[in-house]
Amino acid sequence: MLGLRVKAAVVCAVVLLPLTASQVMAADPPQHLGEGVLVPGRTAVDVGMSGARVVVSNPVYETSNNGTTWTASGGSNDGKPLQVEGAALLTFDGGTAKVGGLTFPAADDVVLGKGGKLVSHRAPAAATAEVYNVASKTKLADVAPPFAMSGDTVWKVTEPGHLDGKNLATGVVKTVLVASACTVGPDDVNGRWAVLSGCNQVVDVSGPQPPRNLTVAADSQLGNGFTVQASGSDLLVTDLNDPALGQRRYGPIRTTTPSFRADGSGLAKIVYADATSKPRVITLSWLTADPQQHPDTVAPVLTSASAGDRVRDNTSLSFEWAYDDPQDPNSPATGVDSYDLRIQQRPNRTSPYGAWNQVPAWQGLKTTGASLSAPIGTDTCWQVRARDYAGNLSAWSTSYCSEVDGTAPSLVTWRIGDRVQLSGSATVRWAYKDDTDIASYDVVYKVAAPGAALGKWIYPAVWQNTRITGITWSPRLGWDECFMVRARDYLGNLSAWSAPICSVAPEDDRALTSAGTVTRSTSTLAFQGTTTILKANGAYLTKATEAGLRIALVAIHGPGQGRVDIYHANIKIGTVSLAAATTSRVVTYLPATPFRTGPLKIISTSTAPAAIDGIAFLRAP
Repeated sequence: MLGLRVKAAVVCAVVLLPLTASQVMAADPPQHLGEGVLVPGRTAVDVGMSGARVVVSNPVYETSNNGTTWTASGGSNDGKPLQVEGAALLTFDGGTAKVGGLTFPAADDVVLGKGGKLVSHRAPAAATAEVYNVASKTKLADVAPPFAMSGDTVWKVTEPGHLDGKNLATGVVKTVLVASACTVGPDDVNGRWAVLSGCNQVVDVSGPQPPRNLTVAADSQLGNGFTVQASGSDLLVTDLNDPALGQRRYGPIRTTTPSFRADGSGLAKIVYADATSKPRVITLSWLTADPQQHPDTVAPVLTSASAGDRVRDNTSLSFEWAYDDPQDPNSPATGVDSYDLRIQQRPNRTSPYGAWNQVPAWQGLKTTGASLSAPIGTDTCWQVRARDYAGNLSAWSTSYCSEVDGTAPSLVTWRIGDRVQLSGSATVRWAYKDDTDIASYDVVYKVAAPGAALGKWIYPAVWQNTRITGITWSPRLGWDECFMVRARDYLGNLSAWSAPICSVAPEDDRALTSAGTVTRSTSTLAFQGTTTILKANGAYLTKATEAGLRIALVAIHGPGQGRVDIYHANIKIGTVSLAAATTSRVVTYLPATPFRTGPLKIISTSTAPAAIDGIAFLRAP
């Protein structure tokens, strides 16, 4: 079996047929059809147009409603012809050329391709130009001039008699055979026609129309199916779809520094500056229909849309979108005319969405963005559709939703270390999470001195609306200290107070009064470094008044240690054995009881020694 290798670029050739005398030009003088339609409101140094969008300079202003309103587009055209192709507008601001978010040095030769999908720039004296995709802002190729750009395709005479068009989106290469002296330059290909220099040929790059001979002036511009050039005080328009290359005149135009441009959206229109520098638009309704073209039957296509973050930390919501009206050499797009917008909302996450609401002010929009203010917790979903100038209406887009955060922060971490604190420093820490972000915290605390119950909650000013996430303090012996925290987000959603957490530092054995056979001792294992050893049955430690609902005994456990009974308010709470295989300091929590206040007694119930280190009273769980 043979192994075949397929080349990525697809190459096809269109053979150009010789011209006959009838294909050269019409013999009759071109008919003069008068002026174009005035677009009022602005004078123009230069003009440009794409569909309903008319642009003038200088500075750059534009209108899409026949001059009823004009909007400043920013920048200027720096004394260069305005380039408006498709949805793209090239402007200059100081030393920078700008188009679709791309910027280049203004000193470069910057050219928008027909249809506005490609843009090239070449530094002075550079060997090649860089070609970019306007929408994605990505560089696609380096191309040595001269060349032309139309749609996604770069056209270049690669060798005598070969006009090659490479589609930079697909990689497909198309070859059209032309006269050997032909060259192609910027703006020389538009739709199905190429007007070539050096050989005065008009060739059909889509096929199968035969080539025609046509000589055009240096200022000639190529529209979709026609050329236009200055001729005295008039514009001379040539119909490329007509095998006889029929012509018409319009005017008068401004003869000092004439300015005129073909419609950048592919429509059969021209904009020009008249003798008073006012913009006028010509509709070329007399042009011969392209035999291979069909009416625009394709609706616009959504290319991007965004409602921003899914959950917002403010009540201002916005939605932006972009559509493209698909281009086809045999069915030219008429361009996007307007948009309809609708929304549906729910007041919170547990409620269903309401019905779709087509707000009257959002129907037939000429803009590509909308905004609204929504209450806290509201979830808003947007859908958009577009219509072109032929009336083709797209389906509603998928939903793009954005919710104003209505959920309070939730507690993730809340810790204080051991309930009985044996070190010289204690820390309470917390962490919350939120659908957006945490703005601040409130922290409160309450304390109980030895022998007393917990007091009221205290609200230190520096701990309200704070950004801290932890507090460190030095515990006081016998004091029980409790904390609560809550959090708020930037929309003011406030969590509930956390459950209280507490930490108590034990009272040292030296705070207790001894009776019977008792020895005061020291130990490196002991809290505060001291212990009290009950050395005989009946020996005890006592304190007159203690308060709490649970007792924790701190003692040294180890081999040969005895046991003790613990009484509070004259009620036995429990027995603790200190016997263990190894020696260590141990905190023993006795059973919880109702809150009581009364005397404490720790009494030895064996003849073995019992090393008592401290006692802690818990006023809260």
